Amino acid sequence: MASTYGEYPNVIYEICNEPENVSWDDIKRYANTVIPAIRAIDADNIIIVGTQDWSQRIDLAAASPLTGYSNIMYSLHFYAGEHFSWVRDRGDAALTLGLPIFVTEWGGSDYSGGDNGLFFRNEAEILIDWVNQRQLSWINWSFSNKDETSAAIKPGVRLLGPWTDSDLTQSGKMVHAMLSE
Repeated sequence: MASTYGEYPNVIYEICNEPENVSWDDIKRYANTVIPAIRAIDADNIIIVGTQDWSQRIDLAAASPLTGYSNIMYSLHFYAGEHFSWVRDRGDAALTLGLPIFVTEWGGSDYSGGDNGLFFRNEAEILIDWVNQRQLSWINWSFSNKDETSAAIKPGVRLLGPWTDSDLTQSGKMVHAMLSE
């Protein structure tokens, strides 16, 4: 990827997406192998490192961050139907220690993507208010037309658009409104 896209200034690498059943030390060892390989080709684009337990233990990364690199950030993921004040508390602990965080995945559903049809708008708003108050960047899951709550577009609607408001799911309408502010 670095060889193909590293010359472009808008490239962001994310390594270790949602690591599970591994320690932060294992993730650090992996990152200390991958980051130098990327930096040998691309010296300055952002590299985001996933954190333990599906990118929810940002506090563990903050207690023992990677050293010797520039433009490194750490990933935090959350879903409104599953992750409440405790995930924000971990984020605040990491921010207090100066850890740069990028919310590379969040959704208004539960962690499954919402195949149960439940959308947790109030909790999603609380989470995004927290993100915005801390001026963190975020990416919503997911821009798709799958039959699940986290999808932005209703099933059967063309992904290429154009779309009307009636083509969007609850999640899609929420994210559209957030991006239009």
